[in-house]
Amino acid sequence: MKAYMLAFVRVNDLETFNKEYIEKAVPIVERHGGITVAVDENPLTIEGTLPKGRVVIVEFPTKKNAEDFYNDPAYQDIKTWRQKVSQSDSIILEKGF
Repeated sequence: MKAYMLAFVRVNDLETFNKEYIEKAVPIVERHGGITVAVDENPLTIEGTLPKGRVVIVEFPTKKNAEDFYNDPAYQDIKTWRQKVSQSDSIILEKGF
């Protein structure tokens, strides 16, 4: 069953973030079967209060694939760097109605 990683990311330096993080993280995402479905710098909130920031949705073949990406040893240094230059609210979800 497909799973999705949803993140609201607030970045201090977007240009550096895109070069240093995105270029290194995307190949690891793809190695785990991940596909970026959507990225929006200014999402339209239609109800309630959501975290601020860039919204990213990544689709994975399964929840385990998403978890394996997040815990991949090759991703850990990249994740640590990301956490120093940005703040994120992230979840993994699966299953629909």
